[in-house]
Amino acid sequence: MSFLTPRLFALASMVSEGEIVADIGTDHAYLPIFLAKDGKAKKIYATDVALKPLSVAKNNIASFGVSDKVETMLADGIEWTIPNNIKLDSCIIAGMGSSTILDILKKDNVNIDCYIIASNTNLEPIRKWAKQKKYFIEKELLIEDNKIIYELIKINKFAGYKIKNQLDVLFGPILRKDNNKLFLQKWLKEEQKILDLLKQIPVKDKKSKEFLKYKKNINKILKRRTLINE
Repeated sequence: MSFLTPRLFALASMVSEGEIVADIGTDHAYLPIFLAKDGKAKKIYATDVALKPLSVAKNNIASFGVSDKVETMLADGIEWTIPNNIKLDSCIIAGMGSSTILDILKKDNVNIDCYIIASNTNLEPIRKWAKQKKYFIEKELLIEDNKIIYELIKINKFAGYKIKNQLDVLFGPILRKDNNKLFLQKWLKEEQKILDLLKQIPVKDKKSKEFLKYKKNINKILKRRTLINE
């Protein structure tokens, strides 16, 4: 399906065989359509908060002949799973920032086993939330799409890698131990961004101390990666 971006392909790859899935903020429903055509997911709920994109999604689903597997739903976030008594193996939340995703996750409930997340911003607050909840990281991926490097994670409530410390929160318990070129690219770029910001902030400023601490953690992980590559 040529309309699927590398990021959407990567999200689809994180869905396990036979899962019941929801795509939150589905827009054109491209991801649910792919999952249905591929036969990977047993059932997919394509949700959106607005009628217009949901209407487009409905038409696309019908055009691809997957209406038997994909159900559209006008809904905000994930709270709808409780009154509708719907159990989800995985809930996909992508295409928005981490603060918006955290707002959605406030309605986390027993009807959802896993979250597949691709944020447009830093994943640190999402991992921090997962750590506080004592959830696990099942999978982590880095993908480059339209010259932007995205982090993707699958949070599993029952099994996976523990988020043990601050380095795990910042860099990911799986990604920080992988020998991945995109990881180096992403964090070298982030390091440069911090250096540029530090030039603009007075040394005694509280933010300066926070950025220096952040930079120190980046240096630590980049140094470790350099040693591995050597």
